[in-house]
Amino acid sequence: MADFRKLVAVSLLTGLLGGLLLSVLQHYQTLPLILAAEQFETPSAEHVHDWQPMDGWQRNGFTLLFNGLTGFGFALLIGAAMYWRDQHGYLHGLGWGLAGYLVFFVAPSLGLPPELPGTDSAELHSRQAWWLFTAAATAMGLFGLVLTKQRGLQIGGACLLALPHLVGAPHPEVAHALAPEELQHHFVVLTSINNAFFWLALGALSGRLLSKVKF
Repeated sequence: MADFRKLVAVSLLTGLLGGLLLSVLQHYQTLPLILAAEQFETPSAEHVHDWQPMDGWQRNGFTLLFNGLTGFGFALLIGAAMYWRDQHGYLHGLGWGLAGYLVFFVAPSLGLPPELPGTDSAELHSRQAWWLFTAAATAMGLFGLVLTKQRGLQIGGACLLALPHLVGAPHPEVAHALAPEELQHHFVVLTSINNAFFWLALGALSGRLLSKVKF
């Protein structure tokens, strides 16, 4: 139980710092693109009653809260993995951060890239199901391919990495976006960079802080 409390404390600090970093990056890089894309939207009756945080402290506050909680959850996964493998130090942490980036961002984004407001998407539940399936398959695939030495598990891992993309992500029959294609492309690139910094920071901080804690 003492080890668990230490792990939670390290993950909480790591997640809050990682969430703060991501929030700052989003504020200066991707938020301007989102605000620009929102200018292409026209209000419709079905969205009049939808609540949204106001620009300024509300939007920034909710972004920071969400990123901090997300960072805590992901940092807890990284910390648990390093504890399970009896690893510590920022180099091992960077490796686990890279793995998290591949599992939770890169692989799902190959089928469902980040979207700006005003972009038509497939039904929400189907996208969520494919995202979860892709993350799970990628995690198991990397485990079989990288963390085992058995040829059969390595082959199975490679198959799992490819499986979600062979199945294909759900998309609307007719794709349509209000924002210009150049703006959308810029958003995808910056979101990918921001998430890379976020995940590598989570990994490095987890590894560094875990090396300072005695389990």
